[in-house]
Amino acid sequence: MDELFFSAYSWAVVLLAMSSVLFISSTFLTYYAAQAKDATALELMRRFALWGGIPTIISSLFVFIALRNHNLEHFERTLDLWWLFGLSLVSFVFAIWLIWKQKCYGVAFVMVMLQFAFAFYGYGISHLPHLLYPYLTLYGGAANPAMGRALIVAFVAGFVLLVPSLILLLRLFLFNARYVKGELS
Repeated sequence: MDELFFSAYSWAVVLLAMSSVLFISSTFLTYYAAQAKDATALELMRRFALWGGIPTIISSLFVFIALRNHNLEHFERTLDLWWLFGLSLVSFVFAIWLIWKQKCYGVAFVMVMLQFAFAFYGYGISHLPHLLYPYLTLYGGAANPAMGRALIVAFVAGFVLLVPSLILLLRLFLFNARYVKGELS
């Protein structure tokens, strides 16, 4: 328990998670306010998005520094994948630039999603072959064939249910111009 609560790495990840949620939310709400043509909300969310990027980048750097002290082998593997983290940074800079220039808020939000996709993929792939360092590897965590098939079927079934429901949700609310503008009750 002490290792968890007094680990700089643990707190760096918590800080990154909190700042990331706020940054992603503010960029999405910036896009949403622009779609609703709500100038007051747009300006407020735009400022939150611009300022919210700063703690996100700082906490990302803090995670890298803390990772070096926490697990040097994992840190070195992240350095081997520098290009993924570079693409993440480029996506971030492009998103911030678009928001600052007050252009293409939808593209800015997609760039933020790409920023996190590149970073998460790079972080995840740098863990391999470990799933839980140093206790569990891909090889030691493999399921027997019957369980593997059952997990794949459950994943596909969940995906088949999730995607249409998300599309319906987006079409009914997010991409319904009358709803976004507040004309429907």
